[in-house]
Amino acid sequence: MRPYGPGNGPRRHTTKALVIGAGPVGTFTAIGLARRGHDVTVIDRDPGPATDGAWRRTGVMQGDSPHAWRGQVVRAMVEEMPDVVERLRAEGARLGEMPGMPGLVTAMFARRPLVERVLRETAQAEPRVRWRTGHAECLLLEDGRARGAVVDDDPVWADLVVVATGRGSHLGDELRGPVEGGTCGTSYVFATYRTREHAAAYDAPFPSFVTGPDYASLVMPADNRTHHVLLICPSDAEELAVLRTEDGFRRAVAAVPHTAPWSDVDTHEPITRVQVGSNLTNTYRLQGPALGLPPARGLYFLGDSVCTLNPANGRSLALHVPHAKVLLDHVEDDATDLSLLLDQWAEEHIRPWWADHVLTDGSLLRRFHGEPLSVDEPLPSDVILAAGAVRPEWMPVIGPCAGMHAGPAILDQLREPVAQLLRDGWEPPVEGPRRAALVAETRSALATAQ
Repeated sequence: MRPYGPGNGPRRHTTKALVIGAGPVGTFTAIGLARRGHDVTVIDRDPGPATDGAWRRTGVMQGDSPHAWRGQVVRAMVEEMPDVVERLRAEGARLGEMPGMPGLVTAMFARRPLVERVLRETAQAEPRVRWRTGHAECLLLEDGRARGAVVDDDPVWADLVVVATGRGSHLGDELRGPVEGGTCGTSYVFATYRTREHAAAYDAPFPSFVTGPDYASLVMPADNRTHHVLLICPSDAEELAVLRTEDGFRRAVAAVPHTAPWSDVDTHEPITRVQVGSNLTNTYRLQGPALGLPPARGLYFLGDSVCTLNPANGRSLALHVPHAKVLLDHVEDDATDLSLLLDQWAEEHIRPWWADHVLTDGSLLRRFHGEPLSVDEPLPSDVILAAGAVRPEWMPVIGPCAGMHAGPAILDQLREPVAQLLRDGWEPPVEGPRRAALVAETRSALATAQ
């Protein structure tokens, strides 16, 4: 007999639940609902992996891009579905542990297709889950209550509706207030590598992020001796046209000291083409038209439909999956206004990170364009975190923020001390050649070839 969800006794009644969107958040939610005794229908446009295992996620721009499965995600999975974590590890995912603190997981390193496949297969094996490939066109409402959705002209009825669609979806927009925020102004270019058998794979407990003079670079470990190498540039940078080419990207990452060792083809075999992530946003939205006003009874929004963040810091899933856990833990409490509870949790835990991204990404973009950092304006968190390298006594404050164990407000106590450091001549470190220099050789080679 399958156990009930954490902290739940026998169900009083069975609810028909509809989960729209089968990304990591939607599938996590569907499994949790089913294991609490609900009958769940999952709707997603993507038919799933091909028979040969290849999988290009329909409508998911970031399907192959680097993902951070921070410790918050792992803990929520362990609480809800430890079998999923065990299977992921058996299939090559690696848990990073804090040095000197065994058991404190910093992240799970795995490519998104692996995580999504294991979640999908787990959900489809649940006896209470029905999986349907299709497009949710609109929601069905009756007397202010969600009753389901129209899927490819066919009504699908439910007592509870969860919208966990991607960042491009507009499902239910008419029931909600305005979106706060907008574009973050940057794009990223990346490729995935597999370390050859004779070499040591990336085994650090953290990804590696370095700021260059007018760009940033990231090395993100993944499963089965793979890792991603990524460059982040302003979306309007003319160099992007070259960096997004195979030759341009390979030459550029070989010229950046941070990424060169991890893109050396003698040691690490490229296993994907060069790909681009664009139209990145920092947005935030309440459940309904205003705080405390639900969009409709029995209708809940999760994931990117609540908040999108620039993915470079890997914070989105660390917020979205615990947010979904709030829904699961309270969905059976008839006395709880679940829509309000989700908004209150988001206001406390998600909005501060969104605001931090708006401030920090705006500052970083200006610096990418050559503007100096001003101590007369609110200091972005990346500068405060960087100051820990010269003020190790600040790490008890910086460390919890970097690991998202405390919100960005914890850094407020360091804003003036860091501003004084800047006044005294300290500057956040940058590494590598300028962006134009990264592509100059490639442009010359391309011109010669023509």
